[in-house]
Amino acid sequence: MTNATLTISSKNYSSWSLRGWLLTKFSGLPFEEFVMPMDDPAARAELLLLSPSILVPCLVHDGIKVWDTLAIAEYLNEVRPKAGLLPADRRTRAHCRSICGEMHSGFASLRSALPMNIKSHFPNFAIWARAQTDIERITAIWLECLKQYEGPYLFGALSAADAMFA
Repeated sequence: MTNATLTISSKNYSSWSLRGWLLTKFSGLPFEEFVMPMDDPAARAELLLLSPSILVPCLVHDGIKVWDTLAIAEYLNEVRPKAGLLPADRRTRAHCRSICGEMHSGFASLRSALPMNIKSHFPNFAIWARAQTDIERITAIWLECLKQYEGPYLFGALSAADAMFA
């Protein structure tokens, strides 16, 4: 039995849930996964007890609740520092935090125009100009990081940034 649980909605339709799940997996922290269907009113009421924002993911570890993906990344970095979710070098860590924050709070046009659905394929899908601008910024981030830190992941080794941009 683990002392950590991660409540999510769907890893297929929710980038937030997928990020929280990936962060927890990358950290190596053993956890139980609970999937809450977001269209069920009883599930939403139960989720409110777990997460004051009624948002997922929500990590509970040793009695501590963390319900925001950036906070989950920071928390997991504290309890599992050897996992390297945040780079050891201060300058690189600041860069990693900055692009994680940019993904967390930015790209509204992309989120509106292209909601997540991993299982579907939409050939010839038209991309709005504003969403295209977000795509170009994400591509620039990836290219910059891969060049600067020499891959194969955004900061060389697997990090929180890779989970945030999954």
